[in-house]
Amino acid sequence: MARDWQRTLECLRSPDTPPLLRLYGWKPWAVSLGMYQSAALLNQERCRERGIAIVQRPTGGRALLHAEELTYAVVVRLSSERTPRQIYRLVHERIAQALEGLCGVRLELAPAPPLMERPPAAVCFSSSARMELLASGRKLVGSAQRILGNVLLQHGSILLGDAHVLLAELVDLPDEAAREHLRRQLRERSTSLAQLCARPISWWECALAVWESFCGVPIPGTH
Repeated sequence: MARDWQRTLECLRSPDTPPLLRLYGWKPWAVSLGMYQSAALLNQERCRERGIAIVQRPTGGRALLHAEELTYAVVVRLSSERTPRQIYRLVHERIAQALEGLCGVRLELAPAPPLMERPPAAVCFSSSARMELLASGRKLVGSAQRILGNVLLQHGSILLGDAHVLLAELVDLPDEAAREHLRRQLRERSTSLAQLCARPISWWECALAVWESFCGVPIPGTH
């Protein structure tokens, strides 16, 4: 994520810097906090016991566990034809095309929830924001943006498996009832490629599909 931010700064300095698409995974697993969130949200002792790192994203959004997932980053210069909302939608449409090809399952862009139904901004994948990717009403891809000058950085997470539910064990909550409530929210309101495809989906299989959807060509050296 630090490299993504560095590329954002490079793009800001030079108008000739091309757009960036970067796909990566995490070892060890880590919780990333949105740029406005505090590490006090997490039980740091539990994170240490499980060998899970804690990092701060340069983008907004809510806390998420980078475990069985693919993280993507897009860095692009804004223009009158490329607004943040247009980029957000286009990126999700390209990802949807890739994932639908993998699983044969129709994905949709989430509508904006009514104001009265919006939950506290704490944990990603416990609810959906406008234009995030859903399958049968359950969140599969979560994303967040940050704008610096006329350059946009968009981060997102594509769930491959169900390890993200472990985040309920890492958040600092008052009691076991609150923890079970968060577990249930994560299970009921999110899904994964493994669930949708009824088989494991590897990081590489997902990355190849996403890359080809964006770029129209295979990742060099893989075919």
